[in-house]
Amino acid sequence: MEQTLKPLLEISGLRTSFDTFDGKVRAVDGVDLEVYAGRTLCVVGESGCGKSVTARSILRLVEDSGSIDAGSITWHGDGEPFDILSLDPRGKRLQRLRGGDIGMIFQEPAASLLPLRTIGAQLIETLRIHTGLDKRAARARAVELLDAVGIPDPKRRIDAYPFQLSGGMCQRAMIAIALCANPSLLIADEPTTALDVTTQARILDLLRDLQAEHRMAVMFITHDLGVVAELADEVAVMYLGRVVERAPVDELFADPKHPYTKALLASVPVLGRDRGRDLPTIPGTVPNPLHRPSGCSFHPRCAEAVAGKCDIDAPTEVDFGGGRTAECVLYDTEGARA
Repeated sequence: MEQTLKPLLEISGLRTSFDTFDGKVRAVDGVDLEVYAGRTLCVVGESGCGKSVTARSILRLVEDSGSIDAGSITWHGDGEPFDILSLDPRGKRLQRLRGGDIGMIFQEPAASLLPLRTIGAQLIETLRIHTGLDKRAARARAVELLDAVGIPDPKRRIDAYPFQLSGGMCQRAMIAIALCANPSLLIADEPTTALDVTTQARILDLLRDLQAEHRMAVMFITHDLGVVAELADEVAVMYLGRVVERAPVDELFADPKHPYTKALLASVPVLGRDRGRDLPTIPGTVPNPLHRPSGCSFHPRCAEAVAGKCDIDAPTEVDFGGGRTAECVLYDTEGARA
């Protein structure tokens, strides 16, 4: 990654937590990330690592039981940079940012689209809020958008309800809504998880084409390393609310630094490799955030953990240069293997 580029979005020290009956859960625990114009950042990790909460924190869409406790989220769009966390949560500036400068595709379209309103009504409303078009012009533009995202017969489908469309069509409608104001940044929160493989491929091709056409930045959240290899320019690997490794995509796959990243890559099935052997897995599960392990959070599951070190010393970020970092006590401050 060119270090002279200015990030479009810059997250620094983000901490988001939730109040539960058992105590306060730190879902995001000091995340630092940058997203650059025209490039794709993939955020990867197991379920429960804080990927979706990080994405929702950017647009202040955290549930009522949650709170953003610390950090900054700086938007470097047109005009002077500003901290999104400083905006009035009910103010017009944040409303313009949501769906305007920043579009978001949610994980479950069936849960995100209103079931009692047509997809056209939902798309037209978003267009009118963010573009100022009148109702007739907004409907015409909505038909164009549905056609652009590959929905057949858009003049008829615009009056369909979500339950009348397939999962893939609902996801395409969500993409149309997210793109209606030509956002500078698109956040896609596992948009292909519930879709069949063929539809997944079509959605990914669509996102890639739309990004090239509009030069959007994309923050793509996934647990699928195949998707990461296909889409990403940069990758951030998250574990238990922290970014444990960041790297350009080719370098991450060629030479992963953090043991967690190595374990994730080793668990990916490869056609024709090690036939007849069990697929490597990561032992255990992501720990309960209420009961975080001492030292490195990954050490109870780590094949390279050093007793008396990894279970005691909290890792600090090691900078390997060229946009590569990792949080691991197995490296010294210059990035050499300790």
